[in-house]
Amino acid sequence: MMKRILTSTLALLLSVATFAQVDRSIRPEAAPAKDIEFGDYDVYKLKNGLTIIVVENDKLPRVSFSLVVDRDPIIEGDKAGYVSLAGQLLRQGTTNRSKDQLDEEIDFIGASLFTGSSNVYAAGLSKYTETLVELLADVALNPSFPAEEFEKLKKQSLSGIENAKDDPNSLSSRIFNQSVYGQEHPYGELDSEATIENINLEDCKNYYNQYWAPNQTYITVVGDIKARKAKKLIKKYFGDWEMKAVPKTEVPTAPSYDQTIVNIVNRNSSVQTVLNIGNSIDLKPGHPDIVKLTVANQILGGGSMGRLFRNIREDKAYTYGAYSSYSTDRYVGEFSAGASVRNEVTDSAVVEFIKEFRRMQNEAVSAEELQAAKNNIIGSMGRSLESPQTIASYALNIQRYGLPEDYYESYLSRLDAVTVEDIMAVAKKYFKADALVITAVGKGGEIASTLEKFGPVTYYDFYGEETGPPSLPIPAGVTAEGVLQNFIDALGGQEKLDAVKDVTINSTMALPGMPMEATNVTKQKRPYYLYQEMSVAGMGTLNKTVFNGKTAKVSGMGGNQEVSGEEAEAFKSQAKLFIESTYLESGYTLKLSSIQFLDGVKAYAMEVTNPDGDNITEYYSVETGLKLREEETMDGPEGPITVSKSFNDYREVNGVMFPFSITINQGQQKIDLSVKSIMVNTGLKASDFN
Repeated sequence: MMKRILTSTLALLLSVATFAQVDRSIRPEAAPAKDIEFGDYDVYKLKNGLTIIVVENDKLPRVSFSLVVDRDPIIEGDKAGYVSLAGQLLRQGTTNRSKDQLDEEIDFIGASLFTGSSNVYAAGLSKYTETLVELLADVALNPSFPAEEFEKLKKQSLSGIENAKDDPNSLSSRIFNQSVYGQEHPYGELDSEATIENINLEDCKNYYNQYWAPNQTYITVVGDIKARKAKKLIKKYFGDWEMKAVPKTEVPTAPSYDQTIVNIVNRNSSVQTVLNIGNSIDLKPGHPDIVKLTVANQILGGGSMGRLFRNIREDKAYTYGAYSSYSTDRYVGEFSAGASVRNEVTDSAVVEFIKEFRRMQNEAVSAEELQAAKNNIIGSMGRSLESPQTIASYALNIQRYGLPEDYYESYLSRLDAVTVEDIMAVAKKYFKADALVITAVGKGGEIASTLEKFGPVTYYDFYGEETGPPSLPIPAGVTAEGVLQNFIDALGGQEKLDAVKDVTINSTMALPGMPMEATNVTKQKRPYYLYQEMSVAGMGTLNKTVFNGKTAKVSGMGGNQEVSGEEAEAFKSQAKLFIESTYLESGYTLKLSSIQFLDGVKAYAMEVTNPDGDNITEYYSVETGLKLREEETMDGPEGPITVSKSFNDYREVNGVMFPFSITINQGQQKIDLSVKSIMVNTGLKASDFN
C-alpha cells in the first residue's frame, strides 16, 4: 500500500515572498494556501499484526529502524519505576548475546542501538542492513534480563532520584504533574527510593511478557533501502513473533479544579523560583483544535517573539526566558507555561503570566501577530521536513492514531484558515486562567505569603507529600548560643575538641563530568595549618593548597599562586579545627531565624556573620544537635547562586563525631565526598605544611 508524504515545497512558499520585487509601501494580498506535496512511503502489515512503514532515502548510505510498542499507560503503584527499568534492561543482553558481546558487535559495524520501555532504535550503514535488523530483533524478542545488570540499573535509578532532589526543575515537574494528573494517574505517579527498592526482576520480565506483542508494534524504516527488501528482512526476523492479547488500563480521570491552587516546594538554597503554571486539557491526536492551539501557543509563548518572553523577560526583566507549551494525548494532555524568576518578583511574574493568558482570551491578536506566528510555524515545519525521519514520524502518526490520509497534506490549508476568533476561542477553552495549577519551587519563607492571593497554598516535599509550612518560629528560651553549645556537646564536648591537635582526612570525590573518582587529602593542625590535595589517577594533582598560618601556596592545572598578607587571612577559617566552637570568642554574630524542614528533619536555621561581614546560614538538627547543612550565596556567571554543603553519616573517631558523607551543591553541579578514613593526633609537624 503506497501513501504520499511531505517534500520541500514549503521552502518555495517562503522564498517567493523573500525575493519578489514588489512595492513595499503596498501590503500584498495573501495568496491562497497550498497543500503540501508528498513523497512516497510504503506501509505493510504482517500476518501477526506487526505494521511496517518504509521511507526510502538514498542520499546517504545509512538506514535506521525504529520499533514502537503502542500500549496503554501503566499504573505502577508502589513499584513506580519498574517499566522504565524494564526498558533499560532490554539493552543489557539477550539469550544469544551478553551485554559485552552486544556492545562489541554494534561498535564493530559503527552502529547505534538504544532501548526504552516501549521502543528499540537501531541505525547504521546500509551495507550492514541485515545485521542491524537481526540485532534489533534479538534485543526486542530475546531479552535475557540479567540479574547483575538489573541490580546496577537499580543503583543508577536510586542515584538519579538523589540527584533529582537537588534539581529545582525536577522538583517542579514532579509536583506539577502530580497535581495536574493526580497521584493515581500514570502520568502523575512519583518514583522514590522506596518504590525502586520494591522492584524485583520478575516485575520487569512480567511487564515485557504482557505488553510486548507484534499486534501492538510498529517498525519504521528510513534510509537507503528498498521497501520490499525492508519488508522481507523484517518478516524474516519478526514473522514468527506470536500475536497475543495485551492488557488494557482503566486510566483514571485527571482531577478537575474550580479554582487556582498553589503548590510550594520549599528549597532554602534557591535564589530564584522555578514556576510552572498550567492545567490539564482534553486534546486527542488529530483534533481540529490542534492547529488553532499551535498558533495561539506560538503567539503566547512559543519562542523569543512570544508575548510571555517579551513581557516577563524583555519588559520586566524578571527572568532569562518565559515560554509556554501544550501536549496532545489519547487520555489527557496539558497546557503549561513557566520561567525561573528572582524570589522577590515571584508573585509579580505570576500576575504577568495570568494577565497574558487573559489577553489571549479577551483581546483579539493583531493581524501582524497572527501572520508572524503562521510564518514561524511554516518555517519550522519546512526545516523539519528536510529530515526523512520527520516524514516517517508523520506516517507513523497517521497509522497509529487513525488520522485522515491527508492530515499532513492539508496542514497548510488548515493553518491558513486559522482566524483571530479561533485564537480567542481555543485560549478560552484550553487556558484555564481561573483554575490553574501553580507550582513554585523556591525559598518558601520568601515567596509563600506573596502567592496566597492566587489560591490556597499547599506545601510539598520531593515525594509529593504535604509538609506544612516550610518554617516554624523559634520556641521561647531557645538561643543561638544554646544551639551552638548543643552542637559542641553533640560532637563530644569542648574538652574532647580541645584535645584534638591535628586531623588527617582521606576521602574520594565524585566530580561532575569526571569518569573516575578523585581522591582528596585534607590535613589540619592547630592553630592555623592547612594542607589540601585533590588528584585523579592518570591525571595527577588537580589542585593543591598549603597554608602555614601566614602564607598560602595554591597550585594545580591552572598554575601556581602564592597568597600572603590580608588575602591569606581567609585561609585561617578553613584551617581552624572545629571553627564553630570559636564563633563566640572570634567576633562572629549569630542569629536564629526559624526552624526549617530539611528532607523532613527539623533544623534550627542560624544566620552566621563573620568579622568581615560575610554571611552564611547554618542548619542544626533540633533532635541531635549536629550540623546538617550550611549555605552561602555567591556571584555566578548568570547572577547569584547558592552554594550548599550537607553533612551526613556522623561517626565517632577518638571520642569526636565527624561527618563521613558530605554533599556540595553549586548551582546545577553536585559533588559527593565520601570519607574513607580519619586519623587524629598523628603528630603532624609545622614542617609538613611548608
